[in-house]
Amino acid sequence: MLALLGVLALAAYMVWLDVQLRERLDSRQYQLPARVFARPLVLREGMVMRPDELESEFAALNYKKVAQVEEPGQWQRDGMEYLVWRRDFIHADKREAAAKVQFRLRNDELSNLRDESGARIKEFRLDAAPIGTLLGGGDDRNPVRIEEIPPLLGATLIAVEDQDFVHHFGVSPRGIARAMVANVKAGGVVQGGSTITQQLVKNIFFDHKPSLWRKFNEALMAILMEVHYDKAYILQEYINEVWLGQQGSRAIYGFGLASEFYFQKPLNQLEPHQIALLVGLAKGASYYNPWRNPKRALERRNTVLDVMLEQELITPEQHARLIKKPLEVVSAGDTAQNPYPAFTERLLEELRPYYSVEELRTAGLRVYTTLAPSIQDLAEKAVSQGVSQLEKDRGIQKDSLQAATVILENHTGNVLAMVGDRRPHYPGFNRALEARRQIGSLVKPAVYLTALERAHQYNLGTLIDDAPIREVAADGQVWMPSNFGNRSHGLVPLYVALSRSYNLATARLGLDLGIENVRQTMRRLGVQSDLPRVPSLFLGTAELTPFEVASMYQTLANGGEHVEPRTLLAVSDADGSQVQRFRSKSNRGVDEVPVYLLRYGLEQVMREGTAKSAYRRLPNSVPFAGKTGTTNDYRDSWFAGFSPGVTAVVWLGRDDNQRTSLTGATGALTVWTDIMRKLPHRHGRIQPPRGVEWKPLNDKGEYMDPKHCQGGRELPISDESRLQTDPRCQSRGWFRNWFDRDDREVAPREDMTPGWGIDPEQQRREEQQRQRERQLREQLEQEQWQDEQGVPQEPPPEYREEYREDYREEPQQVPQMEEERQRRLEESGRLQEERYLEEERRAEEERRVLEERLRREEEQRRGAPVEEAQPWSPQADDQWP
Repeated sequence: MLALLGVLALAAYMVWLDVQLRERLDSRQYQLPARVFARPLVLREGMVMRPDELESEFAALNYKKVAQVEEPGQWQRDGMEYLVWRRDFIHADKREAAAKVQFRLRNDELSNLRDESGARIKEFRLDAAPIGTLLGGGDDRNPVRIEEIPPLLGATLIAVEDQDFVHHFGVSPRGIARAMVANVKAGGVVQGGSTITQQLVKNIFFDHKPSLWRKFNEALMAILMEVHYDKAYILQEYINEVWLGQQGSRAIYGFGLASEFYFQKPLNQLEPHQIALLVGLAKGASYYNPWRNPKRALERRNTVLDVMLEQELITPEQHARLIKKPLEVVSAGDTAQNPYPAFTERLLEELRPYYSVEELRTAGLRVYTTLAPSIQDLAEKAVSQGVSQLEKDRGIQKDSLQAATVILENHTGNVLAMVGDRRPHYPGFNRALEARRQIGSLVKPAVYLTALERAHQYNLGTLIDDAPIREVAADGQVWMPSNFGNRSHGLVPLYVALSRSYNLATARLGLDLGIENVRQTMRRLGVQSDLPRVPSLFLGTAELTPFEVASMYQTLANGGEHVEPRTLLAVSDADGSQVQRFRSKSNRGVDEVPVYLLRYGLEQVMREGTAKSAYRRLPNSVPFAGKTGTTNDYRDSWFAGFSPGVTAVVWLGRDDNQRTSLTGATGALTVWTDIMRKLPHRHGRIQPPRGVEWKPLNDKGEYMDPKHCQGGRELPISDESRLQTDPRCQSRGWFRNWFDRDDREVAPREDMTPGWGIDPEQQRREEQQRQRERQLREQLEQEQWQDEQGVPQEPPPEYREEYREDYREEPQQVPQMEEERQRRLEESGRLQEERYLEEERRAEEERRVLEERLRREEEQRRGAPVEEAQPWSPQADDQWP
């Protein structure tokens, strides 16, 4: 009777367990944090791409370089030819299968883009690199379905963990007996008898504290699980549920996530020795941690390889080769759940209006972003290494400097990279978004742009008075700005005042324009922060973050069209079936003509102004533009600038807002240059928009009409500008012009690179040579006319004595004169050749002087920094090398 009651009680208990089991498994959904992906690299015919940038993208994707491509996730290079095998990937718009592509990369330009059949294609999109998860902590996994599991993984798990898995009914008596014998022989617990089914039940329903009651329930529920679910489902759930590592508060569950965590590869791309390591970790991920205990982990992996050999899962040749391999796990720092904290913080700001914290933490969303891994990597290195080098070179206290940088794509506003700390992966105070500091001279382009929008009143050659100024506010406070070095420079052209960063000229110009007008210009450039209504605004007392400065300069780089910076492109559910896309927001804040004129001024900052040192390391054929910024007492070092493709802003300073001893040129510019010199850029001059014409102006801002005179410096001028003409270049009347038109030399209009002026000494030499050539030509024409008219010619003095008799006897024969004409023609050619040689000698001398100057500057690099260039003088040679 008691036995019957016991059986009934056990049956009732099993029914209750069965209900609990099925309810839990049938309704179970994994709580997965949102997974974040970088922007996919799209290869396009004719795109600019450096080989090191391309290979950095491959590294972010964890593509492996091989001699011969054999599977997805590999690439090979033969000279300039590349072959890449893309992985299968779910993009925001569609799923793209694994495929091969081949192309050529020559002179930083991609060409001959072809698919695997050899047909030409216009573009090819790679998969997007995973860059972490959002709002992590707690359990994390990347579930896989049974069809996605490599057969070798399943077979190895069964061989190591449960060799009777296919045959038992949830509990393996033979396995229990084998474990008991092993434990008795060892005198302790060295082997368990749990099946894979029992381990899955334990992982889902119980904690890991050992007890007989837990073992009893495990066995009953394992039997019930085998009744309701097939072996494939049980193996799939075990592979997704087993604990395989820990990262702070984040627990790594399942082989799908472990594959990315340890190897940064999808599960189906693992090699046999990598599968062996993960299977070995299932016995104890903490004990066999490959970073803390690499020797122990290697021994465990090799033990699993031995089992694989015994079960004939690998051949003896494979075993001999694989057992010699190292662990090949990635660096521990590369496994961070949030490796780009500065970028992720901005991403969360853009996500929060649309998704709750709970959705981001548990719904398994796929978030597609604008981050460019290769650019982010070089920005991180430039910041961390550059700051340390500056401290060393300038004698600054170690670890006292901090830094931030933001890099945007000009035409889209996409945030390509963001660094908020000199330790880029440190998730602390994000200076790129939160460090609000005075911007110094970075505000000056807004002042000059306000002026250039008034084309009837201002142009790049307009003279600005760089003289002392005294402004008394309504409350009686006196504002008296000064230049660097307390020097004033008198009347200077507008572009010179900008390129040399003259404070007095800028302050006077700003006061003439009006504070409110300058504030509105900054608003149209994209600045939304509070702006003071005081004259010191013109010299940079406004406080902005590096992100806000980047937004302002992106508008200038994009021809006056402001595009709101963004990190978010799209969000989909876990399987990519439902997608929400986010469009960029743009508006034209400023007309493109004054922006183009301002761009010229900012190019001169780089060519001959406060940032000219950058071109020692930058390609001369790329039209970079930018502005240095230094605040009072050298507290902040700024540089904001752009190329035709990207805008970058760098800030250096101290968190305690103390002196750094760095100007914008000696601090932030060095880091900015290190970033830009490693990026690919379009070469050549920026084409002016309609309404801009290049015209030569003298040092007074007067137009030098090439029809009537020569010289001056060519500047871009708006069609709406009203230029005064240099009196020396005005028309002299039709009568005189008619008779002077043949002997009047018209100045050649050369296609001049922005910034190139006219060398007065060269002008003088060229004019002398032209005069000599003109005299020879006139004399030859006169003699030719005399021949045609039959007028006797008197030989030149040097011929009179030597050929006197010949001349008297044969007056009609003048071979000597013909020889003389030939000699003079040759003399004219010789003079022309001398002119060319003189130009070559001069160019060589300029190169020598430039190299010598650069050498001296390099030797003096550690000396006291200055932000301004040498004072401008209209009499000085205004040419840059």
